[in-house]
Parts: sequence; structure tokens; C-alpha cells
Amino acid sequence: MANLERTFIAIKPDGVQRGLVGEIIKRFEQKGFRLVAMKFLRASEEHLKQHYIDLKDRPFFPGLVKYMNSGPVVAMVWEGSLLQHGVVCPWTQLFIPLT
Repeated sequence: MANLERTFIAIKPDGVQRGLVGEIIKRFEQKGFRLVAMKFLRASEEHLKQHYIDLKDRPFFPGLVKYMNSGPVVAMVWEGSLLQHGVVCPWTQLFIPLT
């Protein structure tokens, strides 16, 4: 059995508003990743402050929390083989054309 790793991915409010959720999920699935959890939610300010606690001293922190609280997000956990995919790093390469 291959070594598996999991990573958390959030589709930000602008991605949800622009209707990109389906396309993002499709790209992950086409690369062979497996969706193991997904939730559509509006994160509270307190939850976001905890999630981004490592950035709390950065000047952009208040704006980040405000932006992420501005609309719904899609929180997902994806799984893939370490040897085949390397989920944690290269997933960003899937979305360059969407920006």
C-alpha cells in the first residue's frame, strides 16, 4: 500500500462567488486525488483568527480575516499517494489558470 498524505484546501469566498467550486474539485479528481471531507460554511471571525494564528503579527492579518469572513468558503480534505502525487506541495500548480 502506498504512503498516503492528506491536506486541507479551502476555496476562498471569491472562488465560491465566481462559481469555481466544481472546476476545482474536477481538477483534483482528474489528478487522481480523493476527496475525503468537504463542508460549505461561513467561518466565524473567531474561527478564522484561530486558523490563521501563525499570521497574527503580520500587517495583513486583519484584512485576511475580514476577507475570509466576507462570504462562504468550501473547506476540503484531499488524500493522495506521497510517491505518486505529493499532495501538499504541487496542488497549487492545478490552479494557476484560474487566477
